[in-house]
Amino acid sequence: MAVSRLNGLVEGDKIRVFSAGNEIDAQGVFIRVDNNFLIWVDSFANINITSLDTISIRKVS
Repeated sequence: MAVSRLNGLVEGDKIRVFSAGNEIDAQGVFIRVDNNFLIWVDSFANINITSLDTISIRKVS
């Protein structure tokens, strides 16, 4: 079952995604969470599916 919210993030929010403290991409857009995976679009318009077990997410204000 897909979830469109994650800790206050809603579809379309700009985010930064980090793995081991290093930024994966300069900036992206939150789409949704599905089965413990973050679905997001990076700055190159690539759709990414990333396990929430290995990343942290920060909302860009």
